[in-house]
Amino acid sequence: MAMRCSFALDPDLMEQIDQFARDHAYDRNEAILELIEAGLACQKDGRTAPVRQQRSFEELNRLLREIEDVKAVLTELRNEVRLVHHTIETDWSNEAKGVPFQTKHPWEFWRK
Repeated sequence: MAMRCSFALDPDLMEQIDQFARDHAYDRNEAILELIEAGLACQKDGRTAPVRQQRSFEELNRLLREIEDVKAVLTELRNEVRLVHHTIETDWSNEAKGVPFQTKHPWEFWRK
């Protein structure tokens, strides 16, 4: 019984599969099956498989994960800066003020 499966492909790899299908007059599904069977036959013969290439969508997923990590660190840093800013502002506003007669000029008292 045939089973249906789905997987993500890099656009460049998809173009190579389509080119293979055009060259051999296959439709896309037949071309994918031929390539899979050829790869499995190569594996059974004991030949070494070529080095696995990193695909662009895998690279994109890795970059997105790293960006999320950077965002989390920046959010934490922003919260720390806000806390420090709030602490400094509170300390500054609660700083001991001078006695009114020492902080005002004499003419300010005379105006009242």
